[in-house]
Amino acid sequence: MEKNIYVNRAQLPGILLHPKTHVQVHGRGTGKSFDVGFIIDYCVRNMPRSIVALTGKTFGQLLTRTLPSTFKLLGMLGYAKDVNYVVGKRPPSHFLDSYEQINKFDNMISFANGTRIAMISQTEKGSGRGANTDFEIVDEACLIDKAQYDYEVGPTNRGNNEIFGPKGCKPCPLHHGALFTTSMPTTSEGRWILEYAKYYEEEAGIDLFTIWNKIVMLQVDLLDITDKTQFRECWNEIVRLRKKIVPFVSKNNILFTTANAFDNIEMLGLSYLKENRKKLPNLIFLTEIMNYLYNKVEDCFYSINEQKQVYYCDSDQEELMRAAKETNFELKETNSSLYDRDCNPSLPIEIVPDWGSSISLFCVCQERNFDFAKGLTTKLRVQNFINEFFVKPDNNSNVLIKELCMKFTEYYRHHQCKELHYYRDKYGDHRNPNVVNSKSFNQEAIENFKKAGWKVIEEQYPGMEPPYSDKYLLWGKILREDDERLPLVRWNGYKCRYTLISMNNAMVIDRDGHLEKNKYSERKSSGVLPEEATHFSDAADKIVWAKYRQSLKKDAVEFVPIRIGGTTL
Repeated sequence: MEKNIYVNRAQLPGILLHPKTHVQVHGRGTGKSFDVGFIIDYCVRNMPRSIVALTGKTFGQLLTRTLPSTFKLLGMLGYAKDVNYVVGKRPPSHFLDSYEQINKFDNMISFANGTRIAMISQTEKGSGRGANTDFEIVDEACLIDKAQYDYEVGPTNRGNNEIFGPKGCKPCPLHHGALFTTSMPTTSEGRWILEYAKYYEEEAGIDLFTIWNKIVMLQVDLLDITDKTQFRECWNEIVRLRKKIVPFVSKNNILFTTANAFDNIEMLGLSYLKENRKKLPNLIFLTEIMNYLYNKVEDCFYSINEQKQVYYCDSDQEELMRAAKETNFELKETNSSLYDRDCNPSLPIEIVPDWGSSISLFCVCQERNFDFAKGLTTKLRVQNFINEFFVKPDNNSNVLIKELCMKFTEYYRHHQCKELHYYRDKYGDHRNPNVVNSKSFNQEAIENFKKAGWKVIEEQYPGMEPPYSDKYLLWGKILREDDERLPLVRWNGYKCRYTLISMNNAMVIDRDGHLEKNKYSERKSSGVLPEEATHFSDAADKIVWAKYRQSLKKDAVEFVPIRIGGTTL
């Protein structure tokens, strides 16, 4: 039976060029999860009884973001769940076995012809070690721990060479190949995926990402152009630049492609891009929709070690897997803390606001004795930044306190311990100048929390705001992790995206011999959106200073070398 399935421009290169290894750095709306379905179909048809590794940072990522679209594509191709394949359970006796013996099926997708997809979560240590595999798929590759992947999963891609290899009885050109799909990495730890693109420069002299970023910015300009002539000229320039980066397969049979929603504009329409530009924060729009490559600011105020101090843990895998099975793996992503693995529902939550005319925000924390980056219990306190919320007033008319508080209380509606430690923002003790007889920002927020059933314990540090040099010194001591009096600090890389962007892009400046944080990004003239400016880093400063300032002894002398503009101070 003939099937007609639409394929967009982003998907065509992989289908037409048929590389052994395909690395897709594509934005939202380009059909990455559909491509996973295409490659699974290929493996099922061309490597029956094989095992394919499907790796994600968490099972939650695979179950709620990757597999729904993948299953939809398989359905369009004629596969029926519980008929042609089963998920997370022992397959029927009439299903063929894979060449590699499998005894546990909780994380398996089994097809009738013996092909099996092994779902692997990096948060479940050791889940990638086991049977030899014939092909590997990695979704949201920029988020995975590359060293862990290379140790646990990569080496298993070695099975059945005598069957599917060049000299085997059923040779397949993609055997022992790979598909890596991801959006554009926003941290240095995810930049390893971009190394695959080096062959453009080495083999063809193409500066891929410079040209790509030019294309993206022209596409963004295109969204604002109303004049038909200007629109046509801009569109033609984009077409001209696209011709300079036509995808090709490297000498090592690797294909690297980059794409964004414009490559699927026939299906999405220009309105999709315009609407997302309005409703999404600029960083999300540029990186996840437009696939723009950002560079990190040097000479940073905070020396965050992303590999040691940022973790990617968004769901309790066992609970999520149980719920998924109860819904026959049709689980929908829920907007609550119910499955958050890094939030203990029986412990209090800490919240620190930063009130302002352009943005008001909360950093959400919880102190534990567990290091989520290592997955280990520790005797040291661990200050975990587990979430963030923000609102931006319309024309600075109101700080939208109620809306911000509702975002928090709605998300944590299932939290059992309704005790909230509220770290007061000194600016928040001021009243809203645009509202007659208003209460202070802090007062209004606290009352909103109490109305929602939370017991609020107010926390603040005495005295004046400390100088930036003291904050810098304290952060330096904490992030070096060489003083047992100080806590470890960890950030949830999924939930605290803007906190990390804010802190990673906060520069150190020397003002009249005094060390300060560069706050230029908070000015309207900077062109930086408030959620990307230093506001979130200021909130992080408040809670860390309030809780751990005592470690900075007045009689202590410590020299911390920093670099500004290539000069060591």
